[in-house]
Amino acid sequence: MAERDIRERDILVAPNEYAYVQDLTKGDIVLYVGPTKISLSNTERMIILRDGRFVPVRGDEAGLGVHKFVAASSSQYIILENPPQDPDDKPVKGANSAIPLRFGRKVVVPGPAEFPLWPGQRAQVIDGHELRLDQYLVVRVYDDMGDGEPIGTEHIICGTDVSFYIPPSGLEVVPNRNGSYVRRAWRMERNKGLHLRVRAPFEVGPAAQVPEGRYLAGQDIFLRDREGMFFPSDNLDVVGEVAPIPLAENEAIYARELGTGKLTTVEGPVNYLVDPTREELVTRRLDERRAVLFRLDTDSRDPNRAWSIYVPPSTAVMITAKNKREVVSGPQTRILHYDEELEVLTLSTGRPKSDEELLPTCFLQVQGNKVSDLVRVKTSDHVGLEILLSYRVSFVGDSERWFNVKDYVGLLCDHLGSIIRAAARTSSIETFHGTSTDILRTAILGARGDDGEREGRHFKENGMWVYDVEVLDVRILDQDVERMLQEAQRMAIVSAITRRQEELRLGDENLKESVNREIYGAQMETLAKAAEHEAVSRTVELARIGTIIERDRLDKIGRAEHEAEADAIRSRARLEIADREAGLAREALAARSAAFREQMEALQPELIATLKGLAGQQLAGALSKNLSPLAILGGESVAEVAARLLDRLPLGSKSGPAADIQGILGLVPSPDQGESA
Repeated sequence: MAERDIRERDILVAPNEYAYVQDLTKGDIVLYVGPTKISLSNTERMIILRDGRFVPVRGDEAGLGVHKFVAASSSQYIILENPPQDPDDKPVKGANSAIPLRFGRKVVVPGPAEFPLWPGQRAQVIDGHELRLDQYLVVRVYDDMGDGEPIGTEHIICGTDVSFYIPPSGLEVVPNRNGSYVRRAWRMERNKGLHLRVRAPFEVGPAAQVPEGRYLAGQDIFLRDREGMFFPSDNLDVVGEVAPIPLAENEAIYARELGTGKLTTVEGPVNYLVDPTREELVTRRLDERRAVLFRLDTDSRDPNRAWSIYVPPSTAVMITAKNKREVVSGPQTRILHYDEELEVLTLSTGRPKSDEELLPTCFLQVQGNKVSDLVRVKTSDHVGLEILLSYRVSFVGDSERWFNVKDYVGLLCDHLGSIIRAAARTSSIETFHGTSTDILRTAILGARGDDGEREGRHFKENGMWVYDVEVLDVRILDQDVERMLQEAQRMAIVSAITRRQEELRLGDENLKESVNREIYGAQMETLAKAAEHEAVSRTVELARIGTIIERDRLDKIGRAEHEAEADAIRSRARLEIADREAGLAREALAARSAAFREQMEALQPELIATLKGLAGQQLAGALSKNLSPLAILGGESVAEVAARLLDRLPLGSKSGPAADIQGILGLVPSPDQGESA
């Protein structure tokens, strides 16, 4: 094997670390405890314990085969599975051969502790359990501890006894559903209860968590009206906490005593605490039919509550039981006991009223009730009629009689229909058609008394009282008779309307003429006042115009005079200014002329000499430039050529421009030069 491969097979194990190496030829597992170096041969490999089996470690994961020591501080403990058969077997630094283990056993090693694990061992480090006064632990026996307690026995460790707990070997702390070990004791409040169950027989004296006495296994105990903390014991389990049932006003529940089976209705307002050892809640099933009849809302109603019936104003219900009947008038809310029901009325429906289709109801409207019906009658001259009526009904007297008749609508309509038919048979069609309302009201309600009121119709059967009748419609069944009555009635109506219209038209005309006269008189007074006002206005206007004209004339004259005077003053001022300006201009011109003359006189000799000199220089330059070729050709000087040319010019005497040019060129002296010479 190459040196590089050997180095890659070397694994360092630091202090407080360990690793497992397996011999591939024998299967033995060796524990290496650091600090040490593991040099793996071709027949060895590193392994780890995973899910109860030893599995090899891949070459690129060699570091995963090295583990830290299992360590626990003084506030922790270690649950060690498969401890060594000989407790004195301790691993040493370097290689350690495997030792026999007690498989299936586990021990508790309290901290502080630190050690490696032999091959096949597992360990779990758990924090010690801190307990407050309102906390407790549940511990279970998992191994024989030598005291005879069977495995699985549970004990309660209360925070009032210990504040910190580490279990000894043979006991384990049982976690709850959330994985937490520490549990909170049950808090007892005066408005709540605690339901307990005895796990094993025991006997307690005073000053215990439960009342004094002897208890048998399976017995239930209920604690109420207490304050403080309750800790479950080896003999007691907490079945659950019982909260009170809040009952508002007009709310109730049904409770049954377990011993006697008696049902009780508990009504609010109260917070009722059910004792599960003596009683139980009972729910009364509400079917759809009763829900409709009793006007109970099944959606918002709590099914555990008793039936609560609301009776509206001017309404009554009858509550029935096996041995009682009670009428309840609204507005009121009534709680029904478990054996109570509501009396159901079945009322006739339709027009005319019939019992073919009955309307069930539990609520009787005792005031302002309205019942309509259609009655067919015949008059004394055998004319058939249909009368649509509306009865106003109330219930008076003893309320016990109100529900004696199941179908009070049928009784009412049948009896009053007979009276109406008898009254119609005594009248002709013409009479009945004109005074049907009065005939029917008198027949049903009786004649008017001295006070103008009618007595009404009373029914002794159920205390029903008809105090008013409205005739909504009277229809004649024979169309020919109806047409004749309509024609006669129409003619009478037309005649009455025509007469009334003429009377109204006469009154309108009289009123119109009277109004016109009043209007004309008022207009005349208005015109007179207007003429008077116009005259005064004209006088005032003329005076105002004259004043305006005079003021304008005076204003214009004054302005003209002021303008003429101002123009004269301005003309004189302009003339004086012009004279002064002219004198100043003459004086300035004379001064400038004198000054110019003096300047010219002073500059004339020098100016002439200067101009002559400048002219001679320019001419000499021009001649020199143009005569140089001639002088070169003739072998003469430029002066000689120029002299010859100038002599031929008709320039006259030796003085003047020619003499000046010659003087400039140096041919002859100029007059100035001669004088200077």
